[in-house]
Amino acid sequence: MMFPSILRTELAKLRRSTVTWVTFVVYAAMVAVAGFFLWMMKNPGVAERLGLMGQKAKFAFGGEAVDWPTFFTFVQVMGGLESLIMSAVIVTFVFGREYAEGTAKNLLALPLPRGHFVLAKITVSAAWLAALTLWLVSMTLFAGSLVGLPGLAPAAVCALAVRLAALAGMSLCCLTLVAWISVETRGYFAPLGFAVGTLVLASVFGHTGWAPWVPWSIVGVYSGAAGPDVRIGWGNLLVLAATFAAGLSLAIRHEVRADNAQ
Repeated sequence: MMFPSILRTELAKLRRSTVTWVTFVVYAAMVAVAGFFLWMMKNPGVAERLGLMGQKAKFAFGGEAVDWPTFFTFVQVMGGLESLIMSAVIVTFVFGREYAEGTAKNLLALPLPRGHFVLAKITVSAAWLAALTLWLVSMTLFAGSLVGLPGLAPAAVCALAVRLAALAGMSLCCLTLVAWISVETRGYFAPLGFAVGTLVLASVFGHTGWAPWVPWSIVGVYSGAAGPDVRIGWGNLLVLAATFAAGLSLAIRHEVRADNAQ
């Protein structure tokens, strides 16, 4: 019964934190931006009269159908990048806050398996991302309805939800290393710096043939950011699994050996 108790405590911390609700606002803002682009595509004359649609925007939006599939594609690509960024923030916050607030020494002094704390925090991070994914799908449907997009199909909604959930899971696999760096460096800055570096790395490799083999680029490939011709297979999923296992093992190893005076 020890792990469920630790998990409930971690969930209670999450519920009482302002950061939790800020992430939902950020996701809603992302969907609002995508919906605004679709509105401009649907109403180019009005957007141009308001000074919102310039020549570059016309070129960028030209030829795209203004319907639900196009909107879902926008959200999917944006969701891949957003899940990488947000999972980095979530994992850094969940693990790093104990050191920033000075409560890590209290946790480590408890007569409980220290590995359970790491597993509970990873589970909470996954639940947080799952809730954000459901929120993203619901906000997408709401924004698309406001714009008045045609061509909505239940099967497409289910496909989008599955795709976004997979992207969130892939992002979390990449971010266990961030959890390890958080506990190793005892704070926020180093893990966030590492996360920014991996985003740059993903962008660089995303334009090469190595993209499906770099953990952080795999998320972009699956989201469709690298184009429809680039696919991932079981070997690429094994890369993500290995990254997840490595980060989790290193984080647990650190916590098991850590001095509770830190």
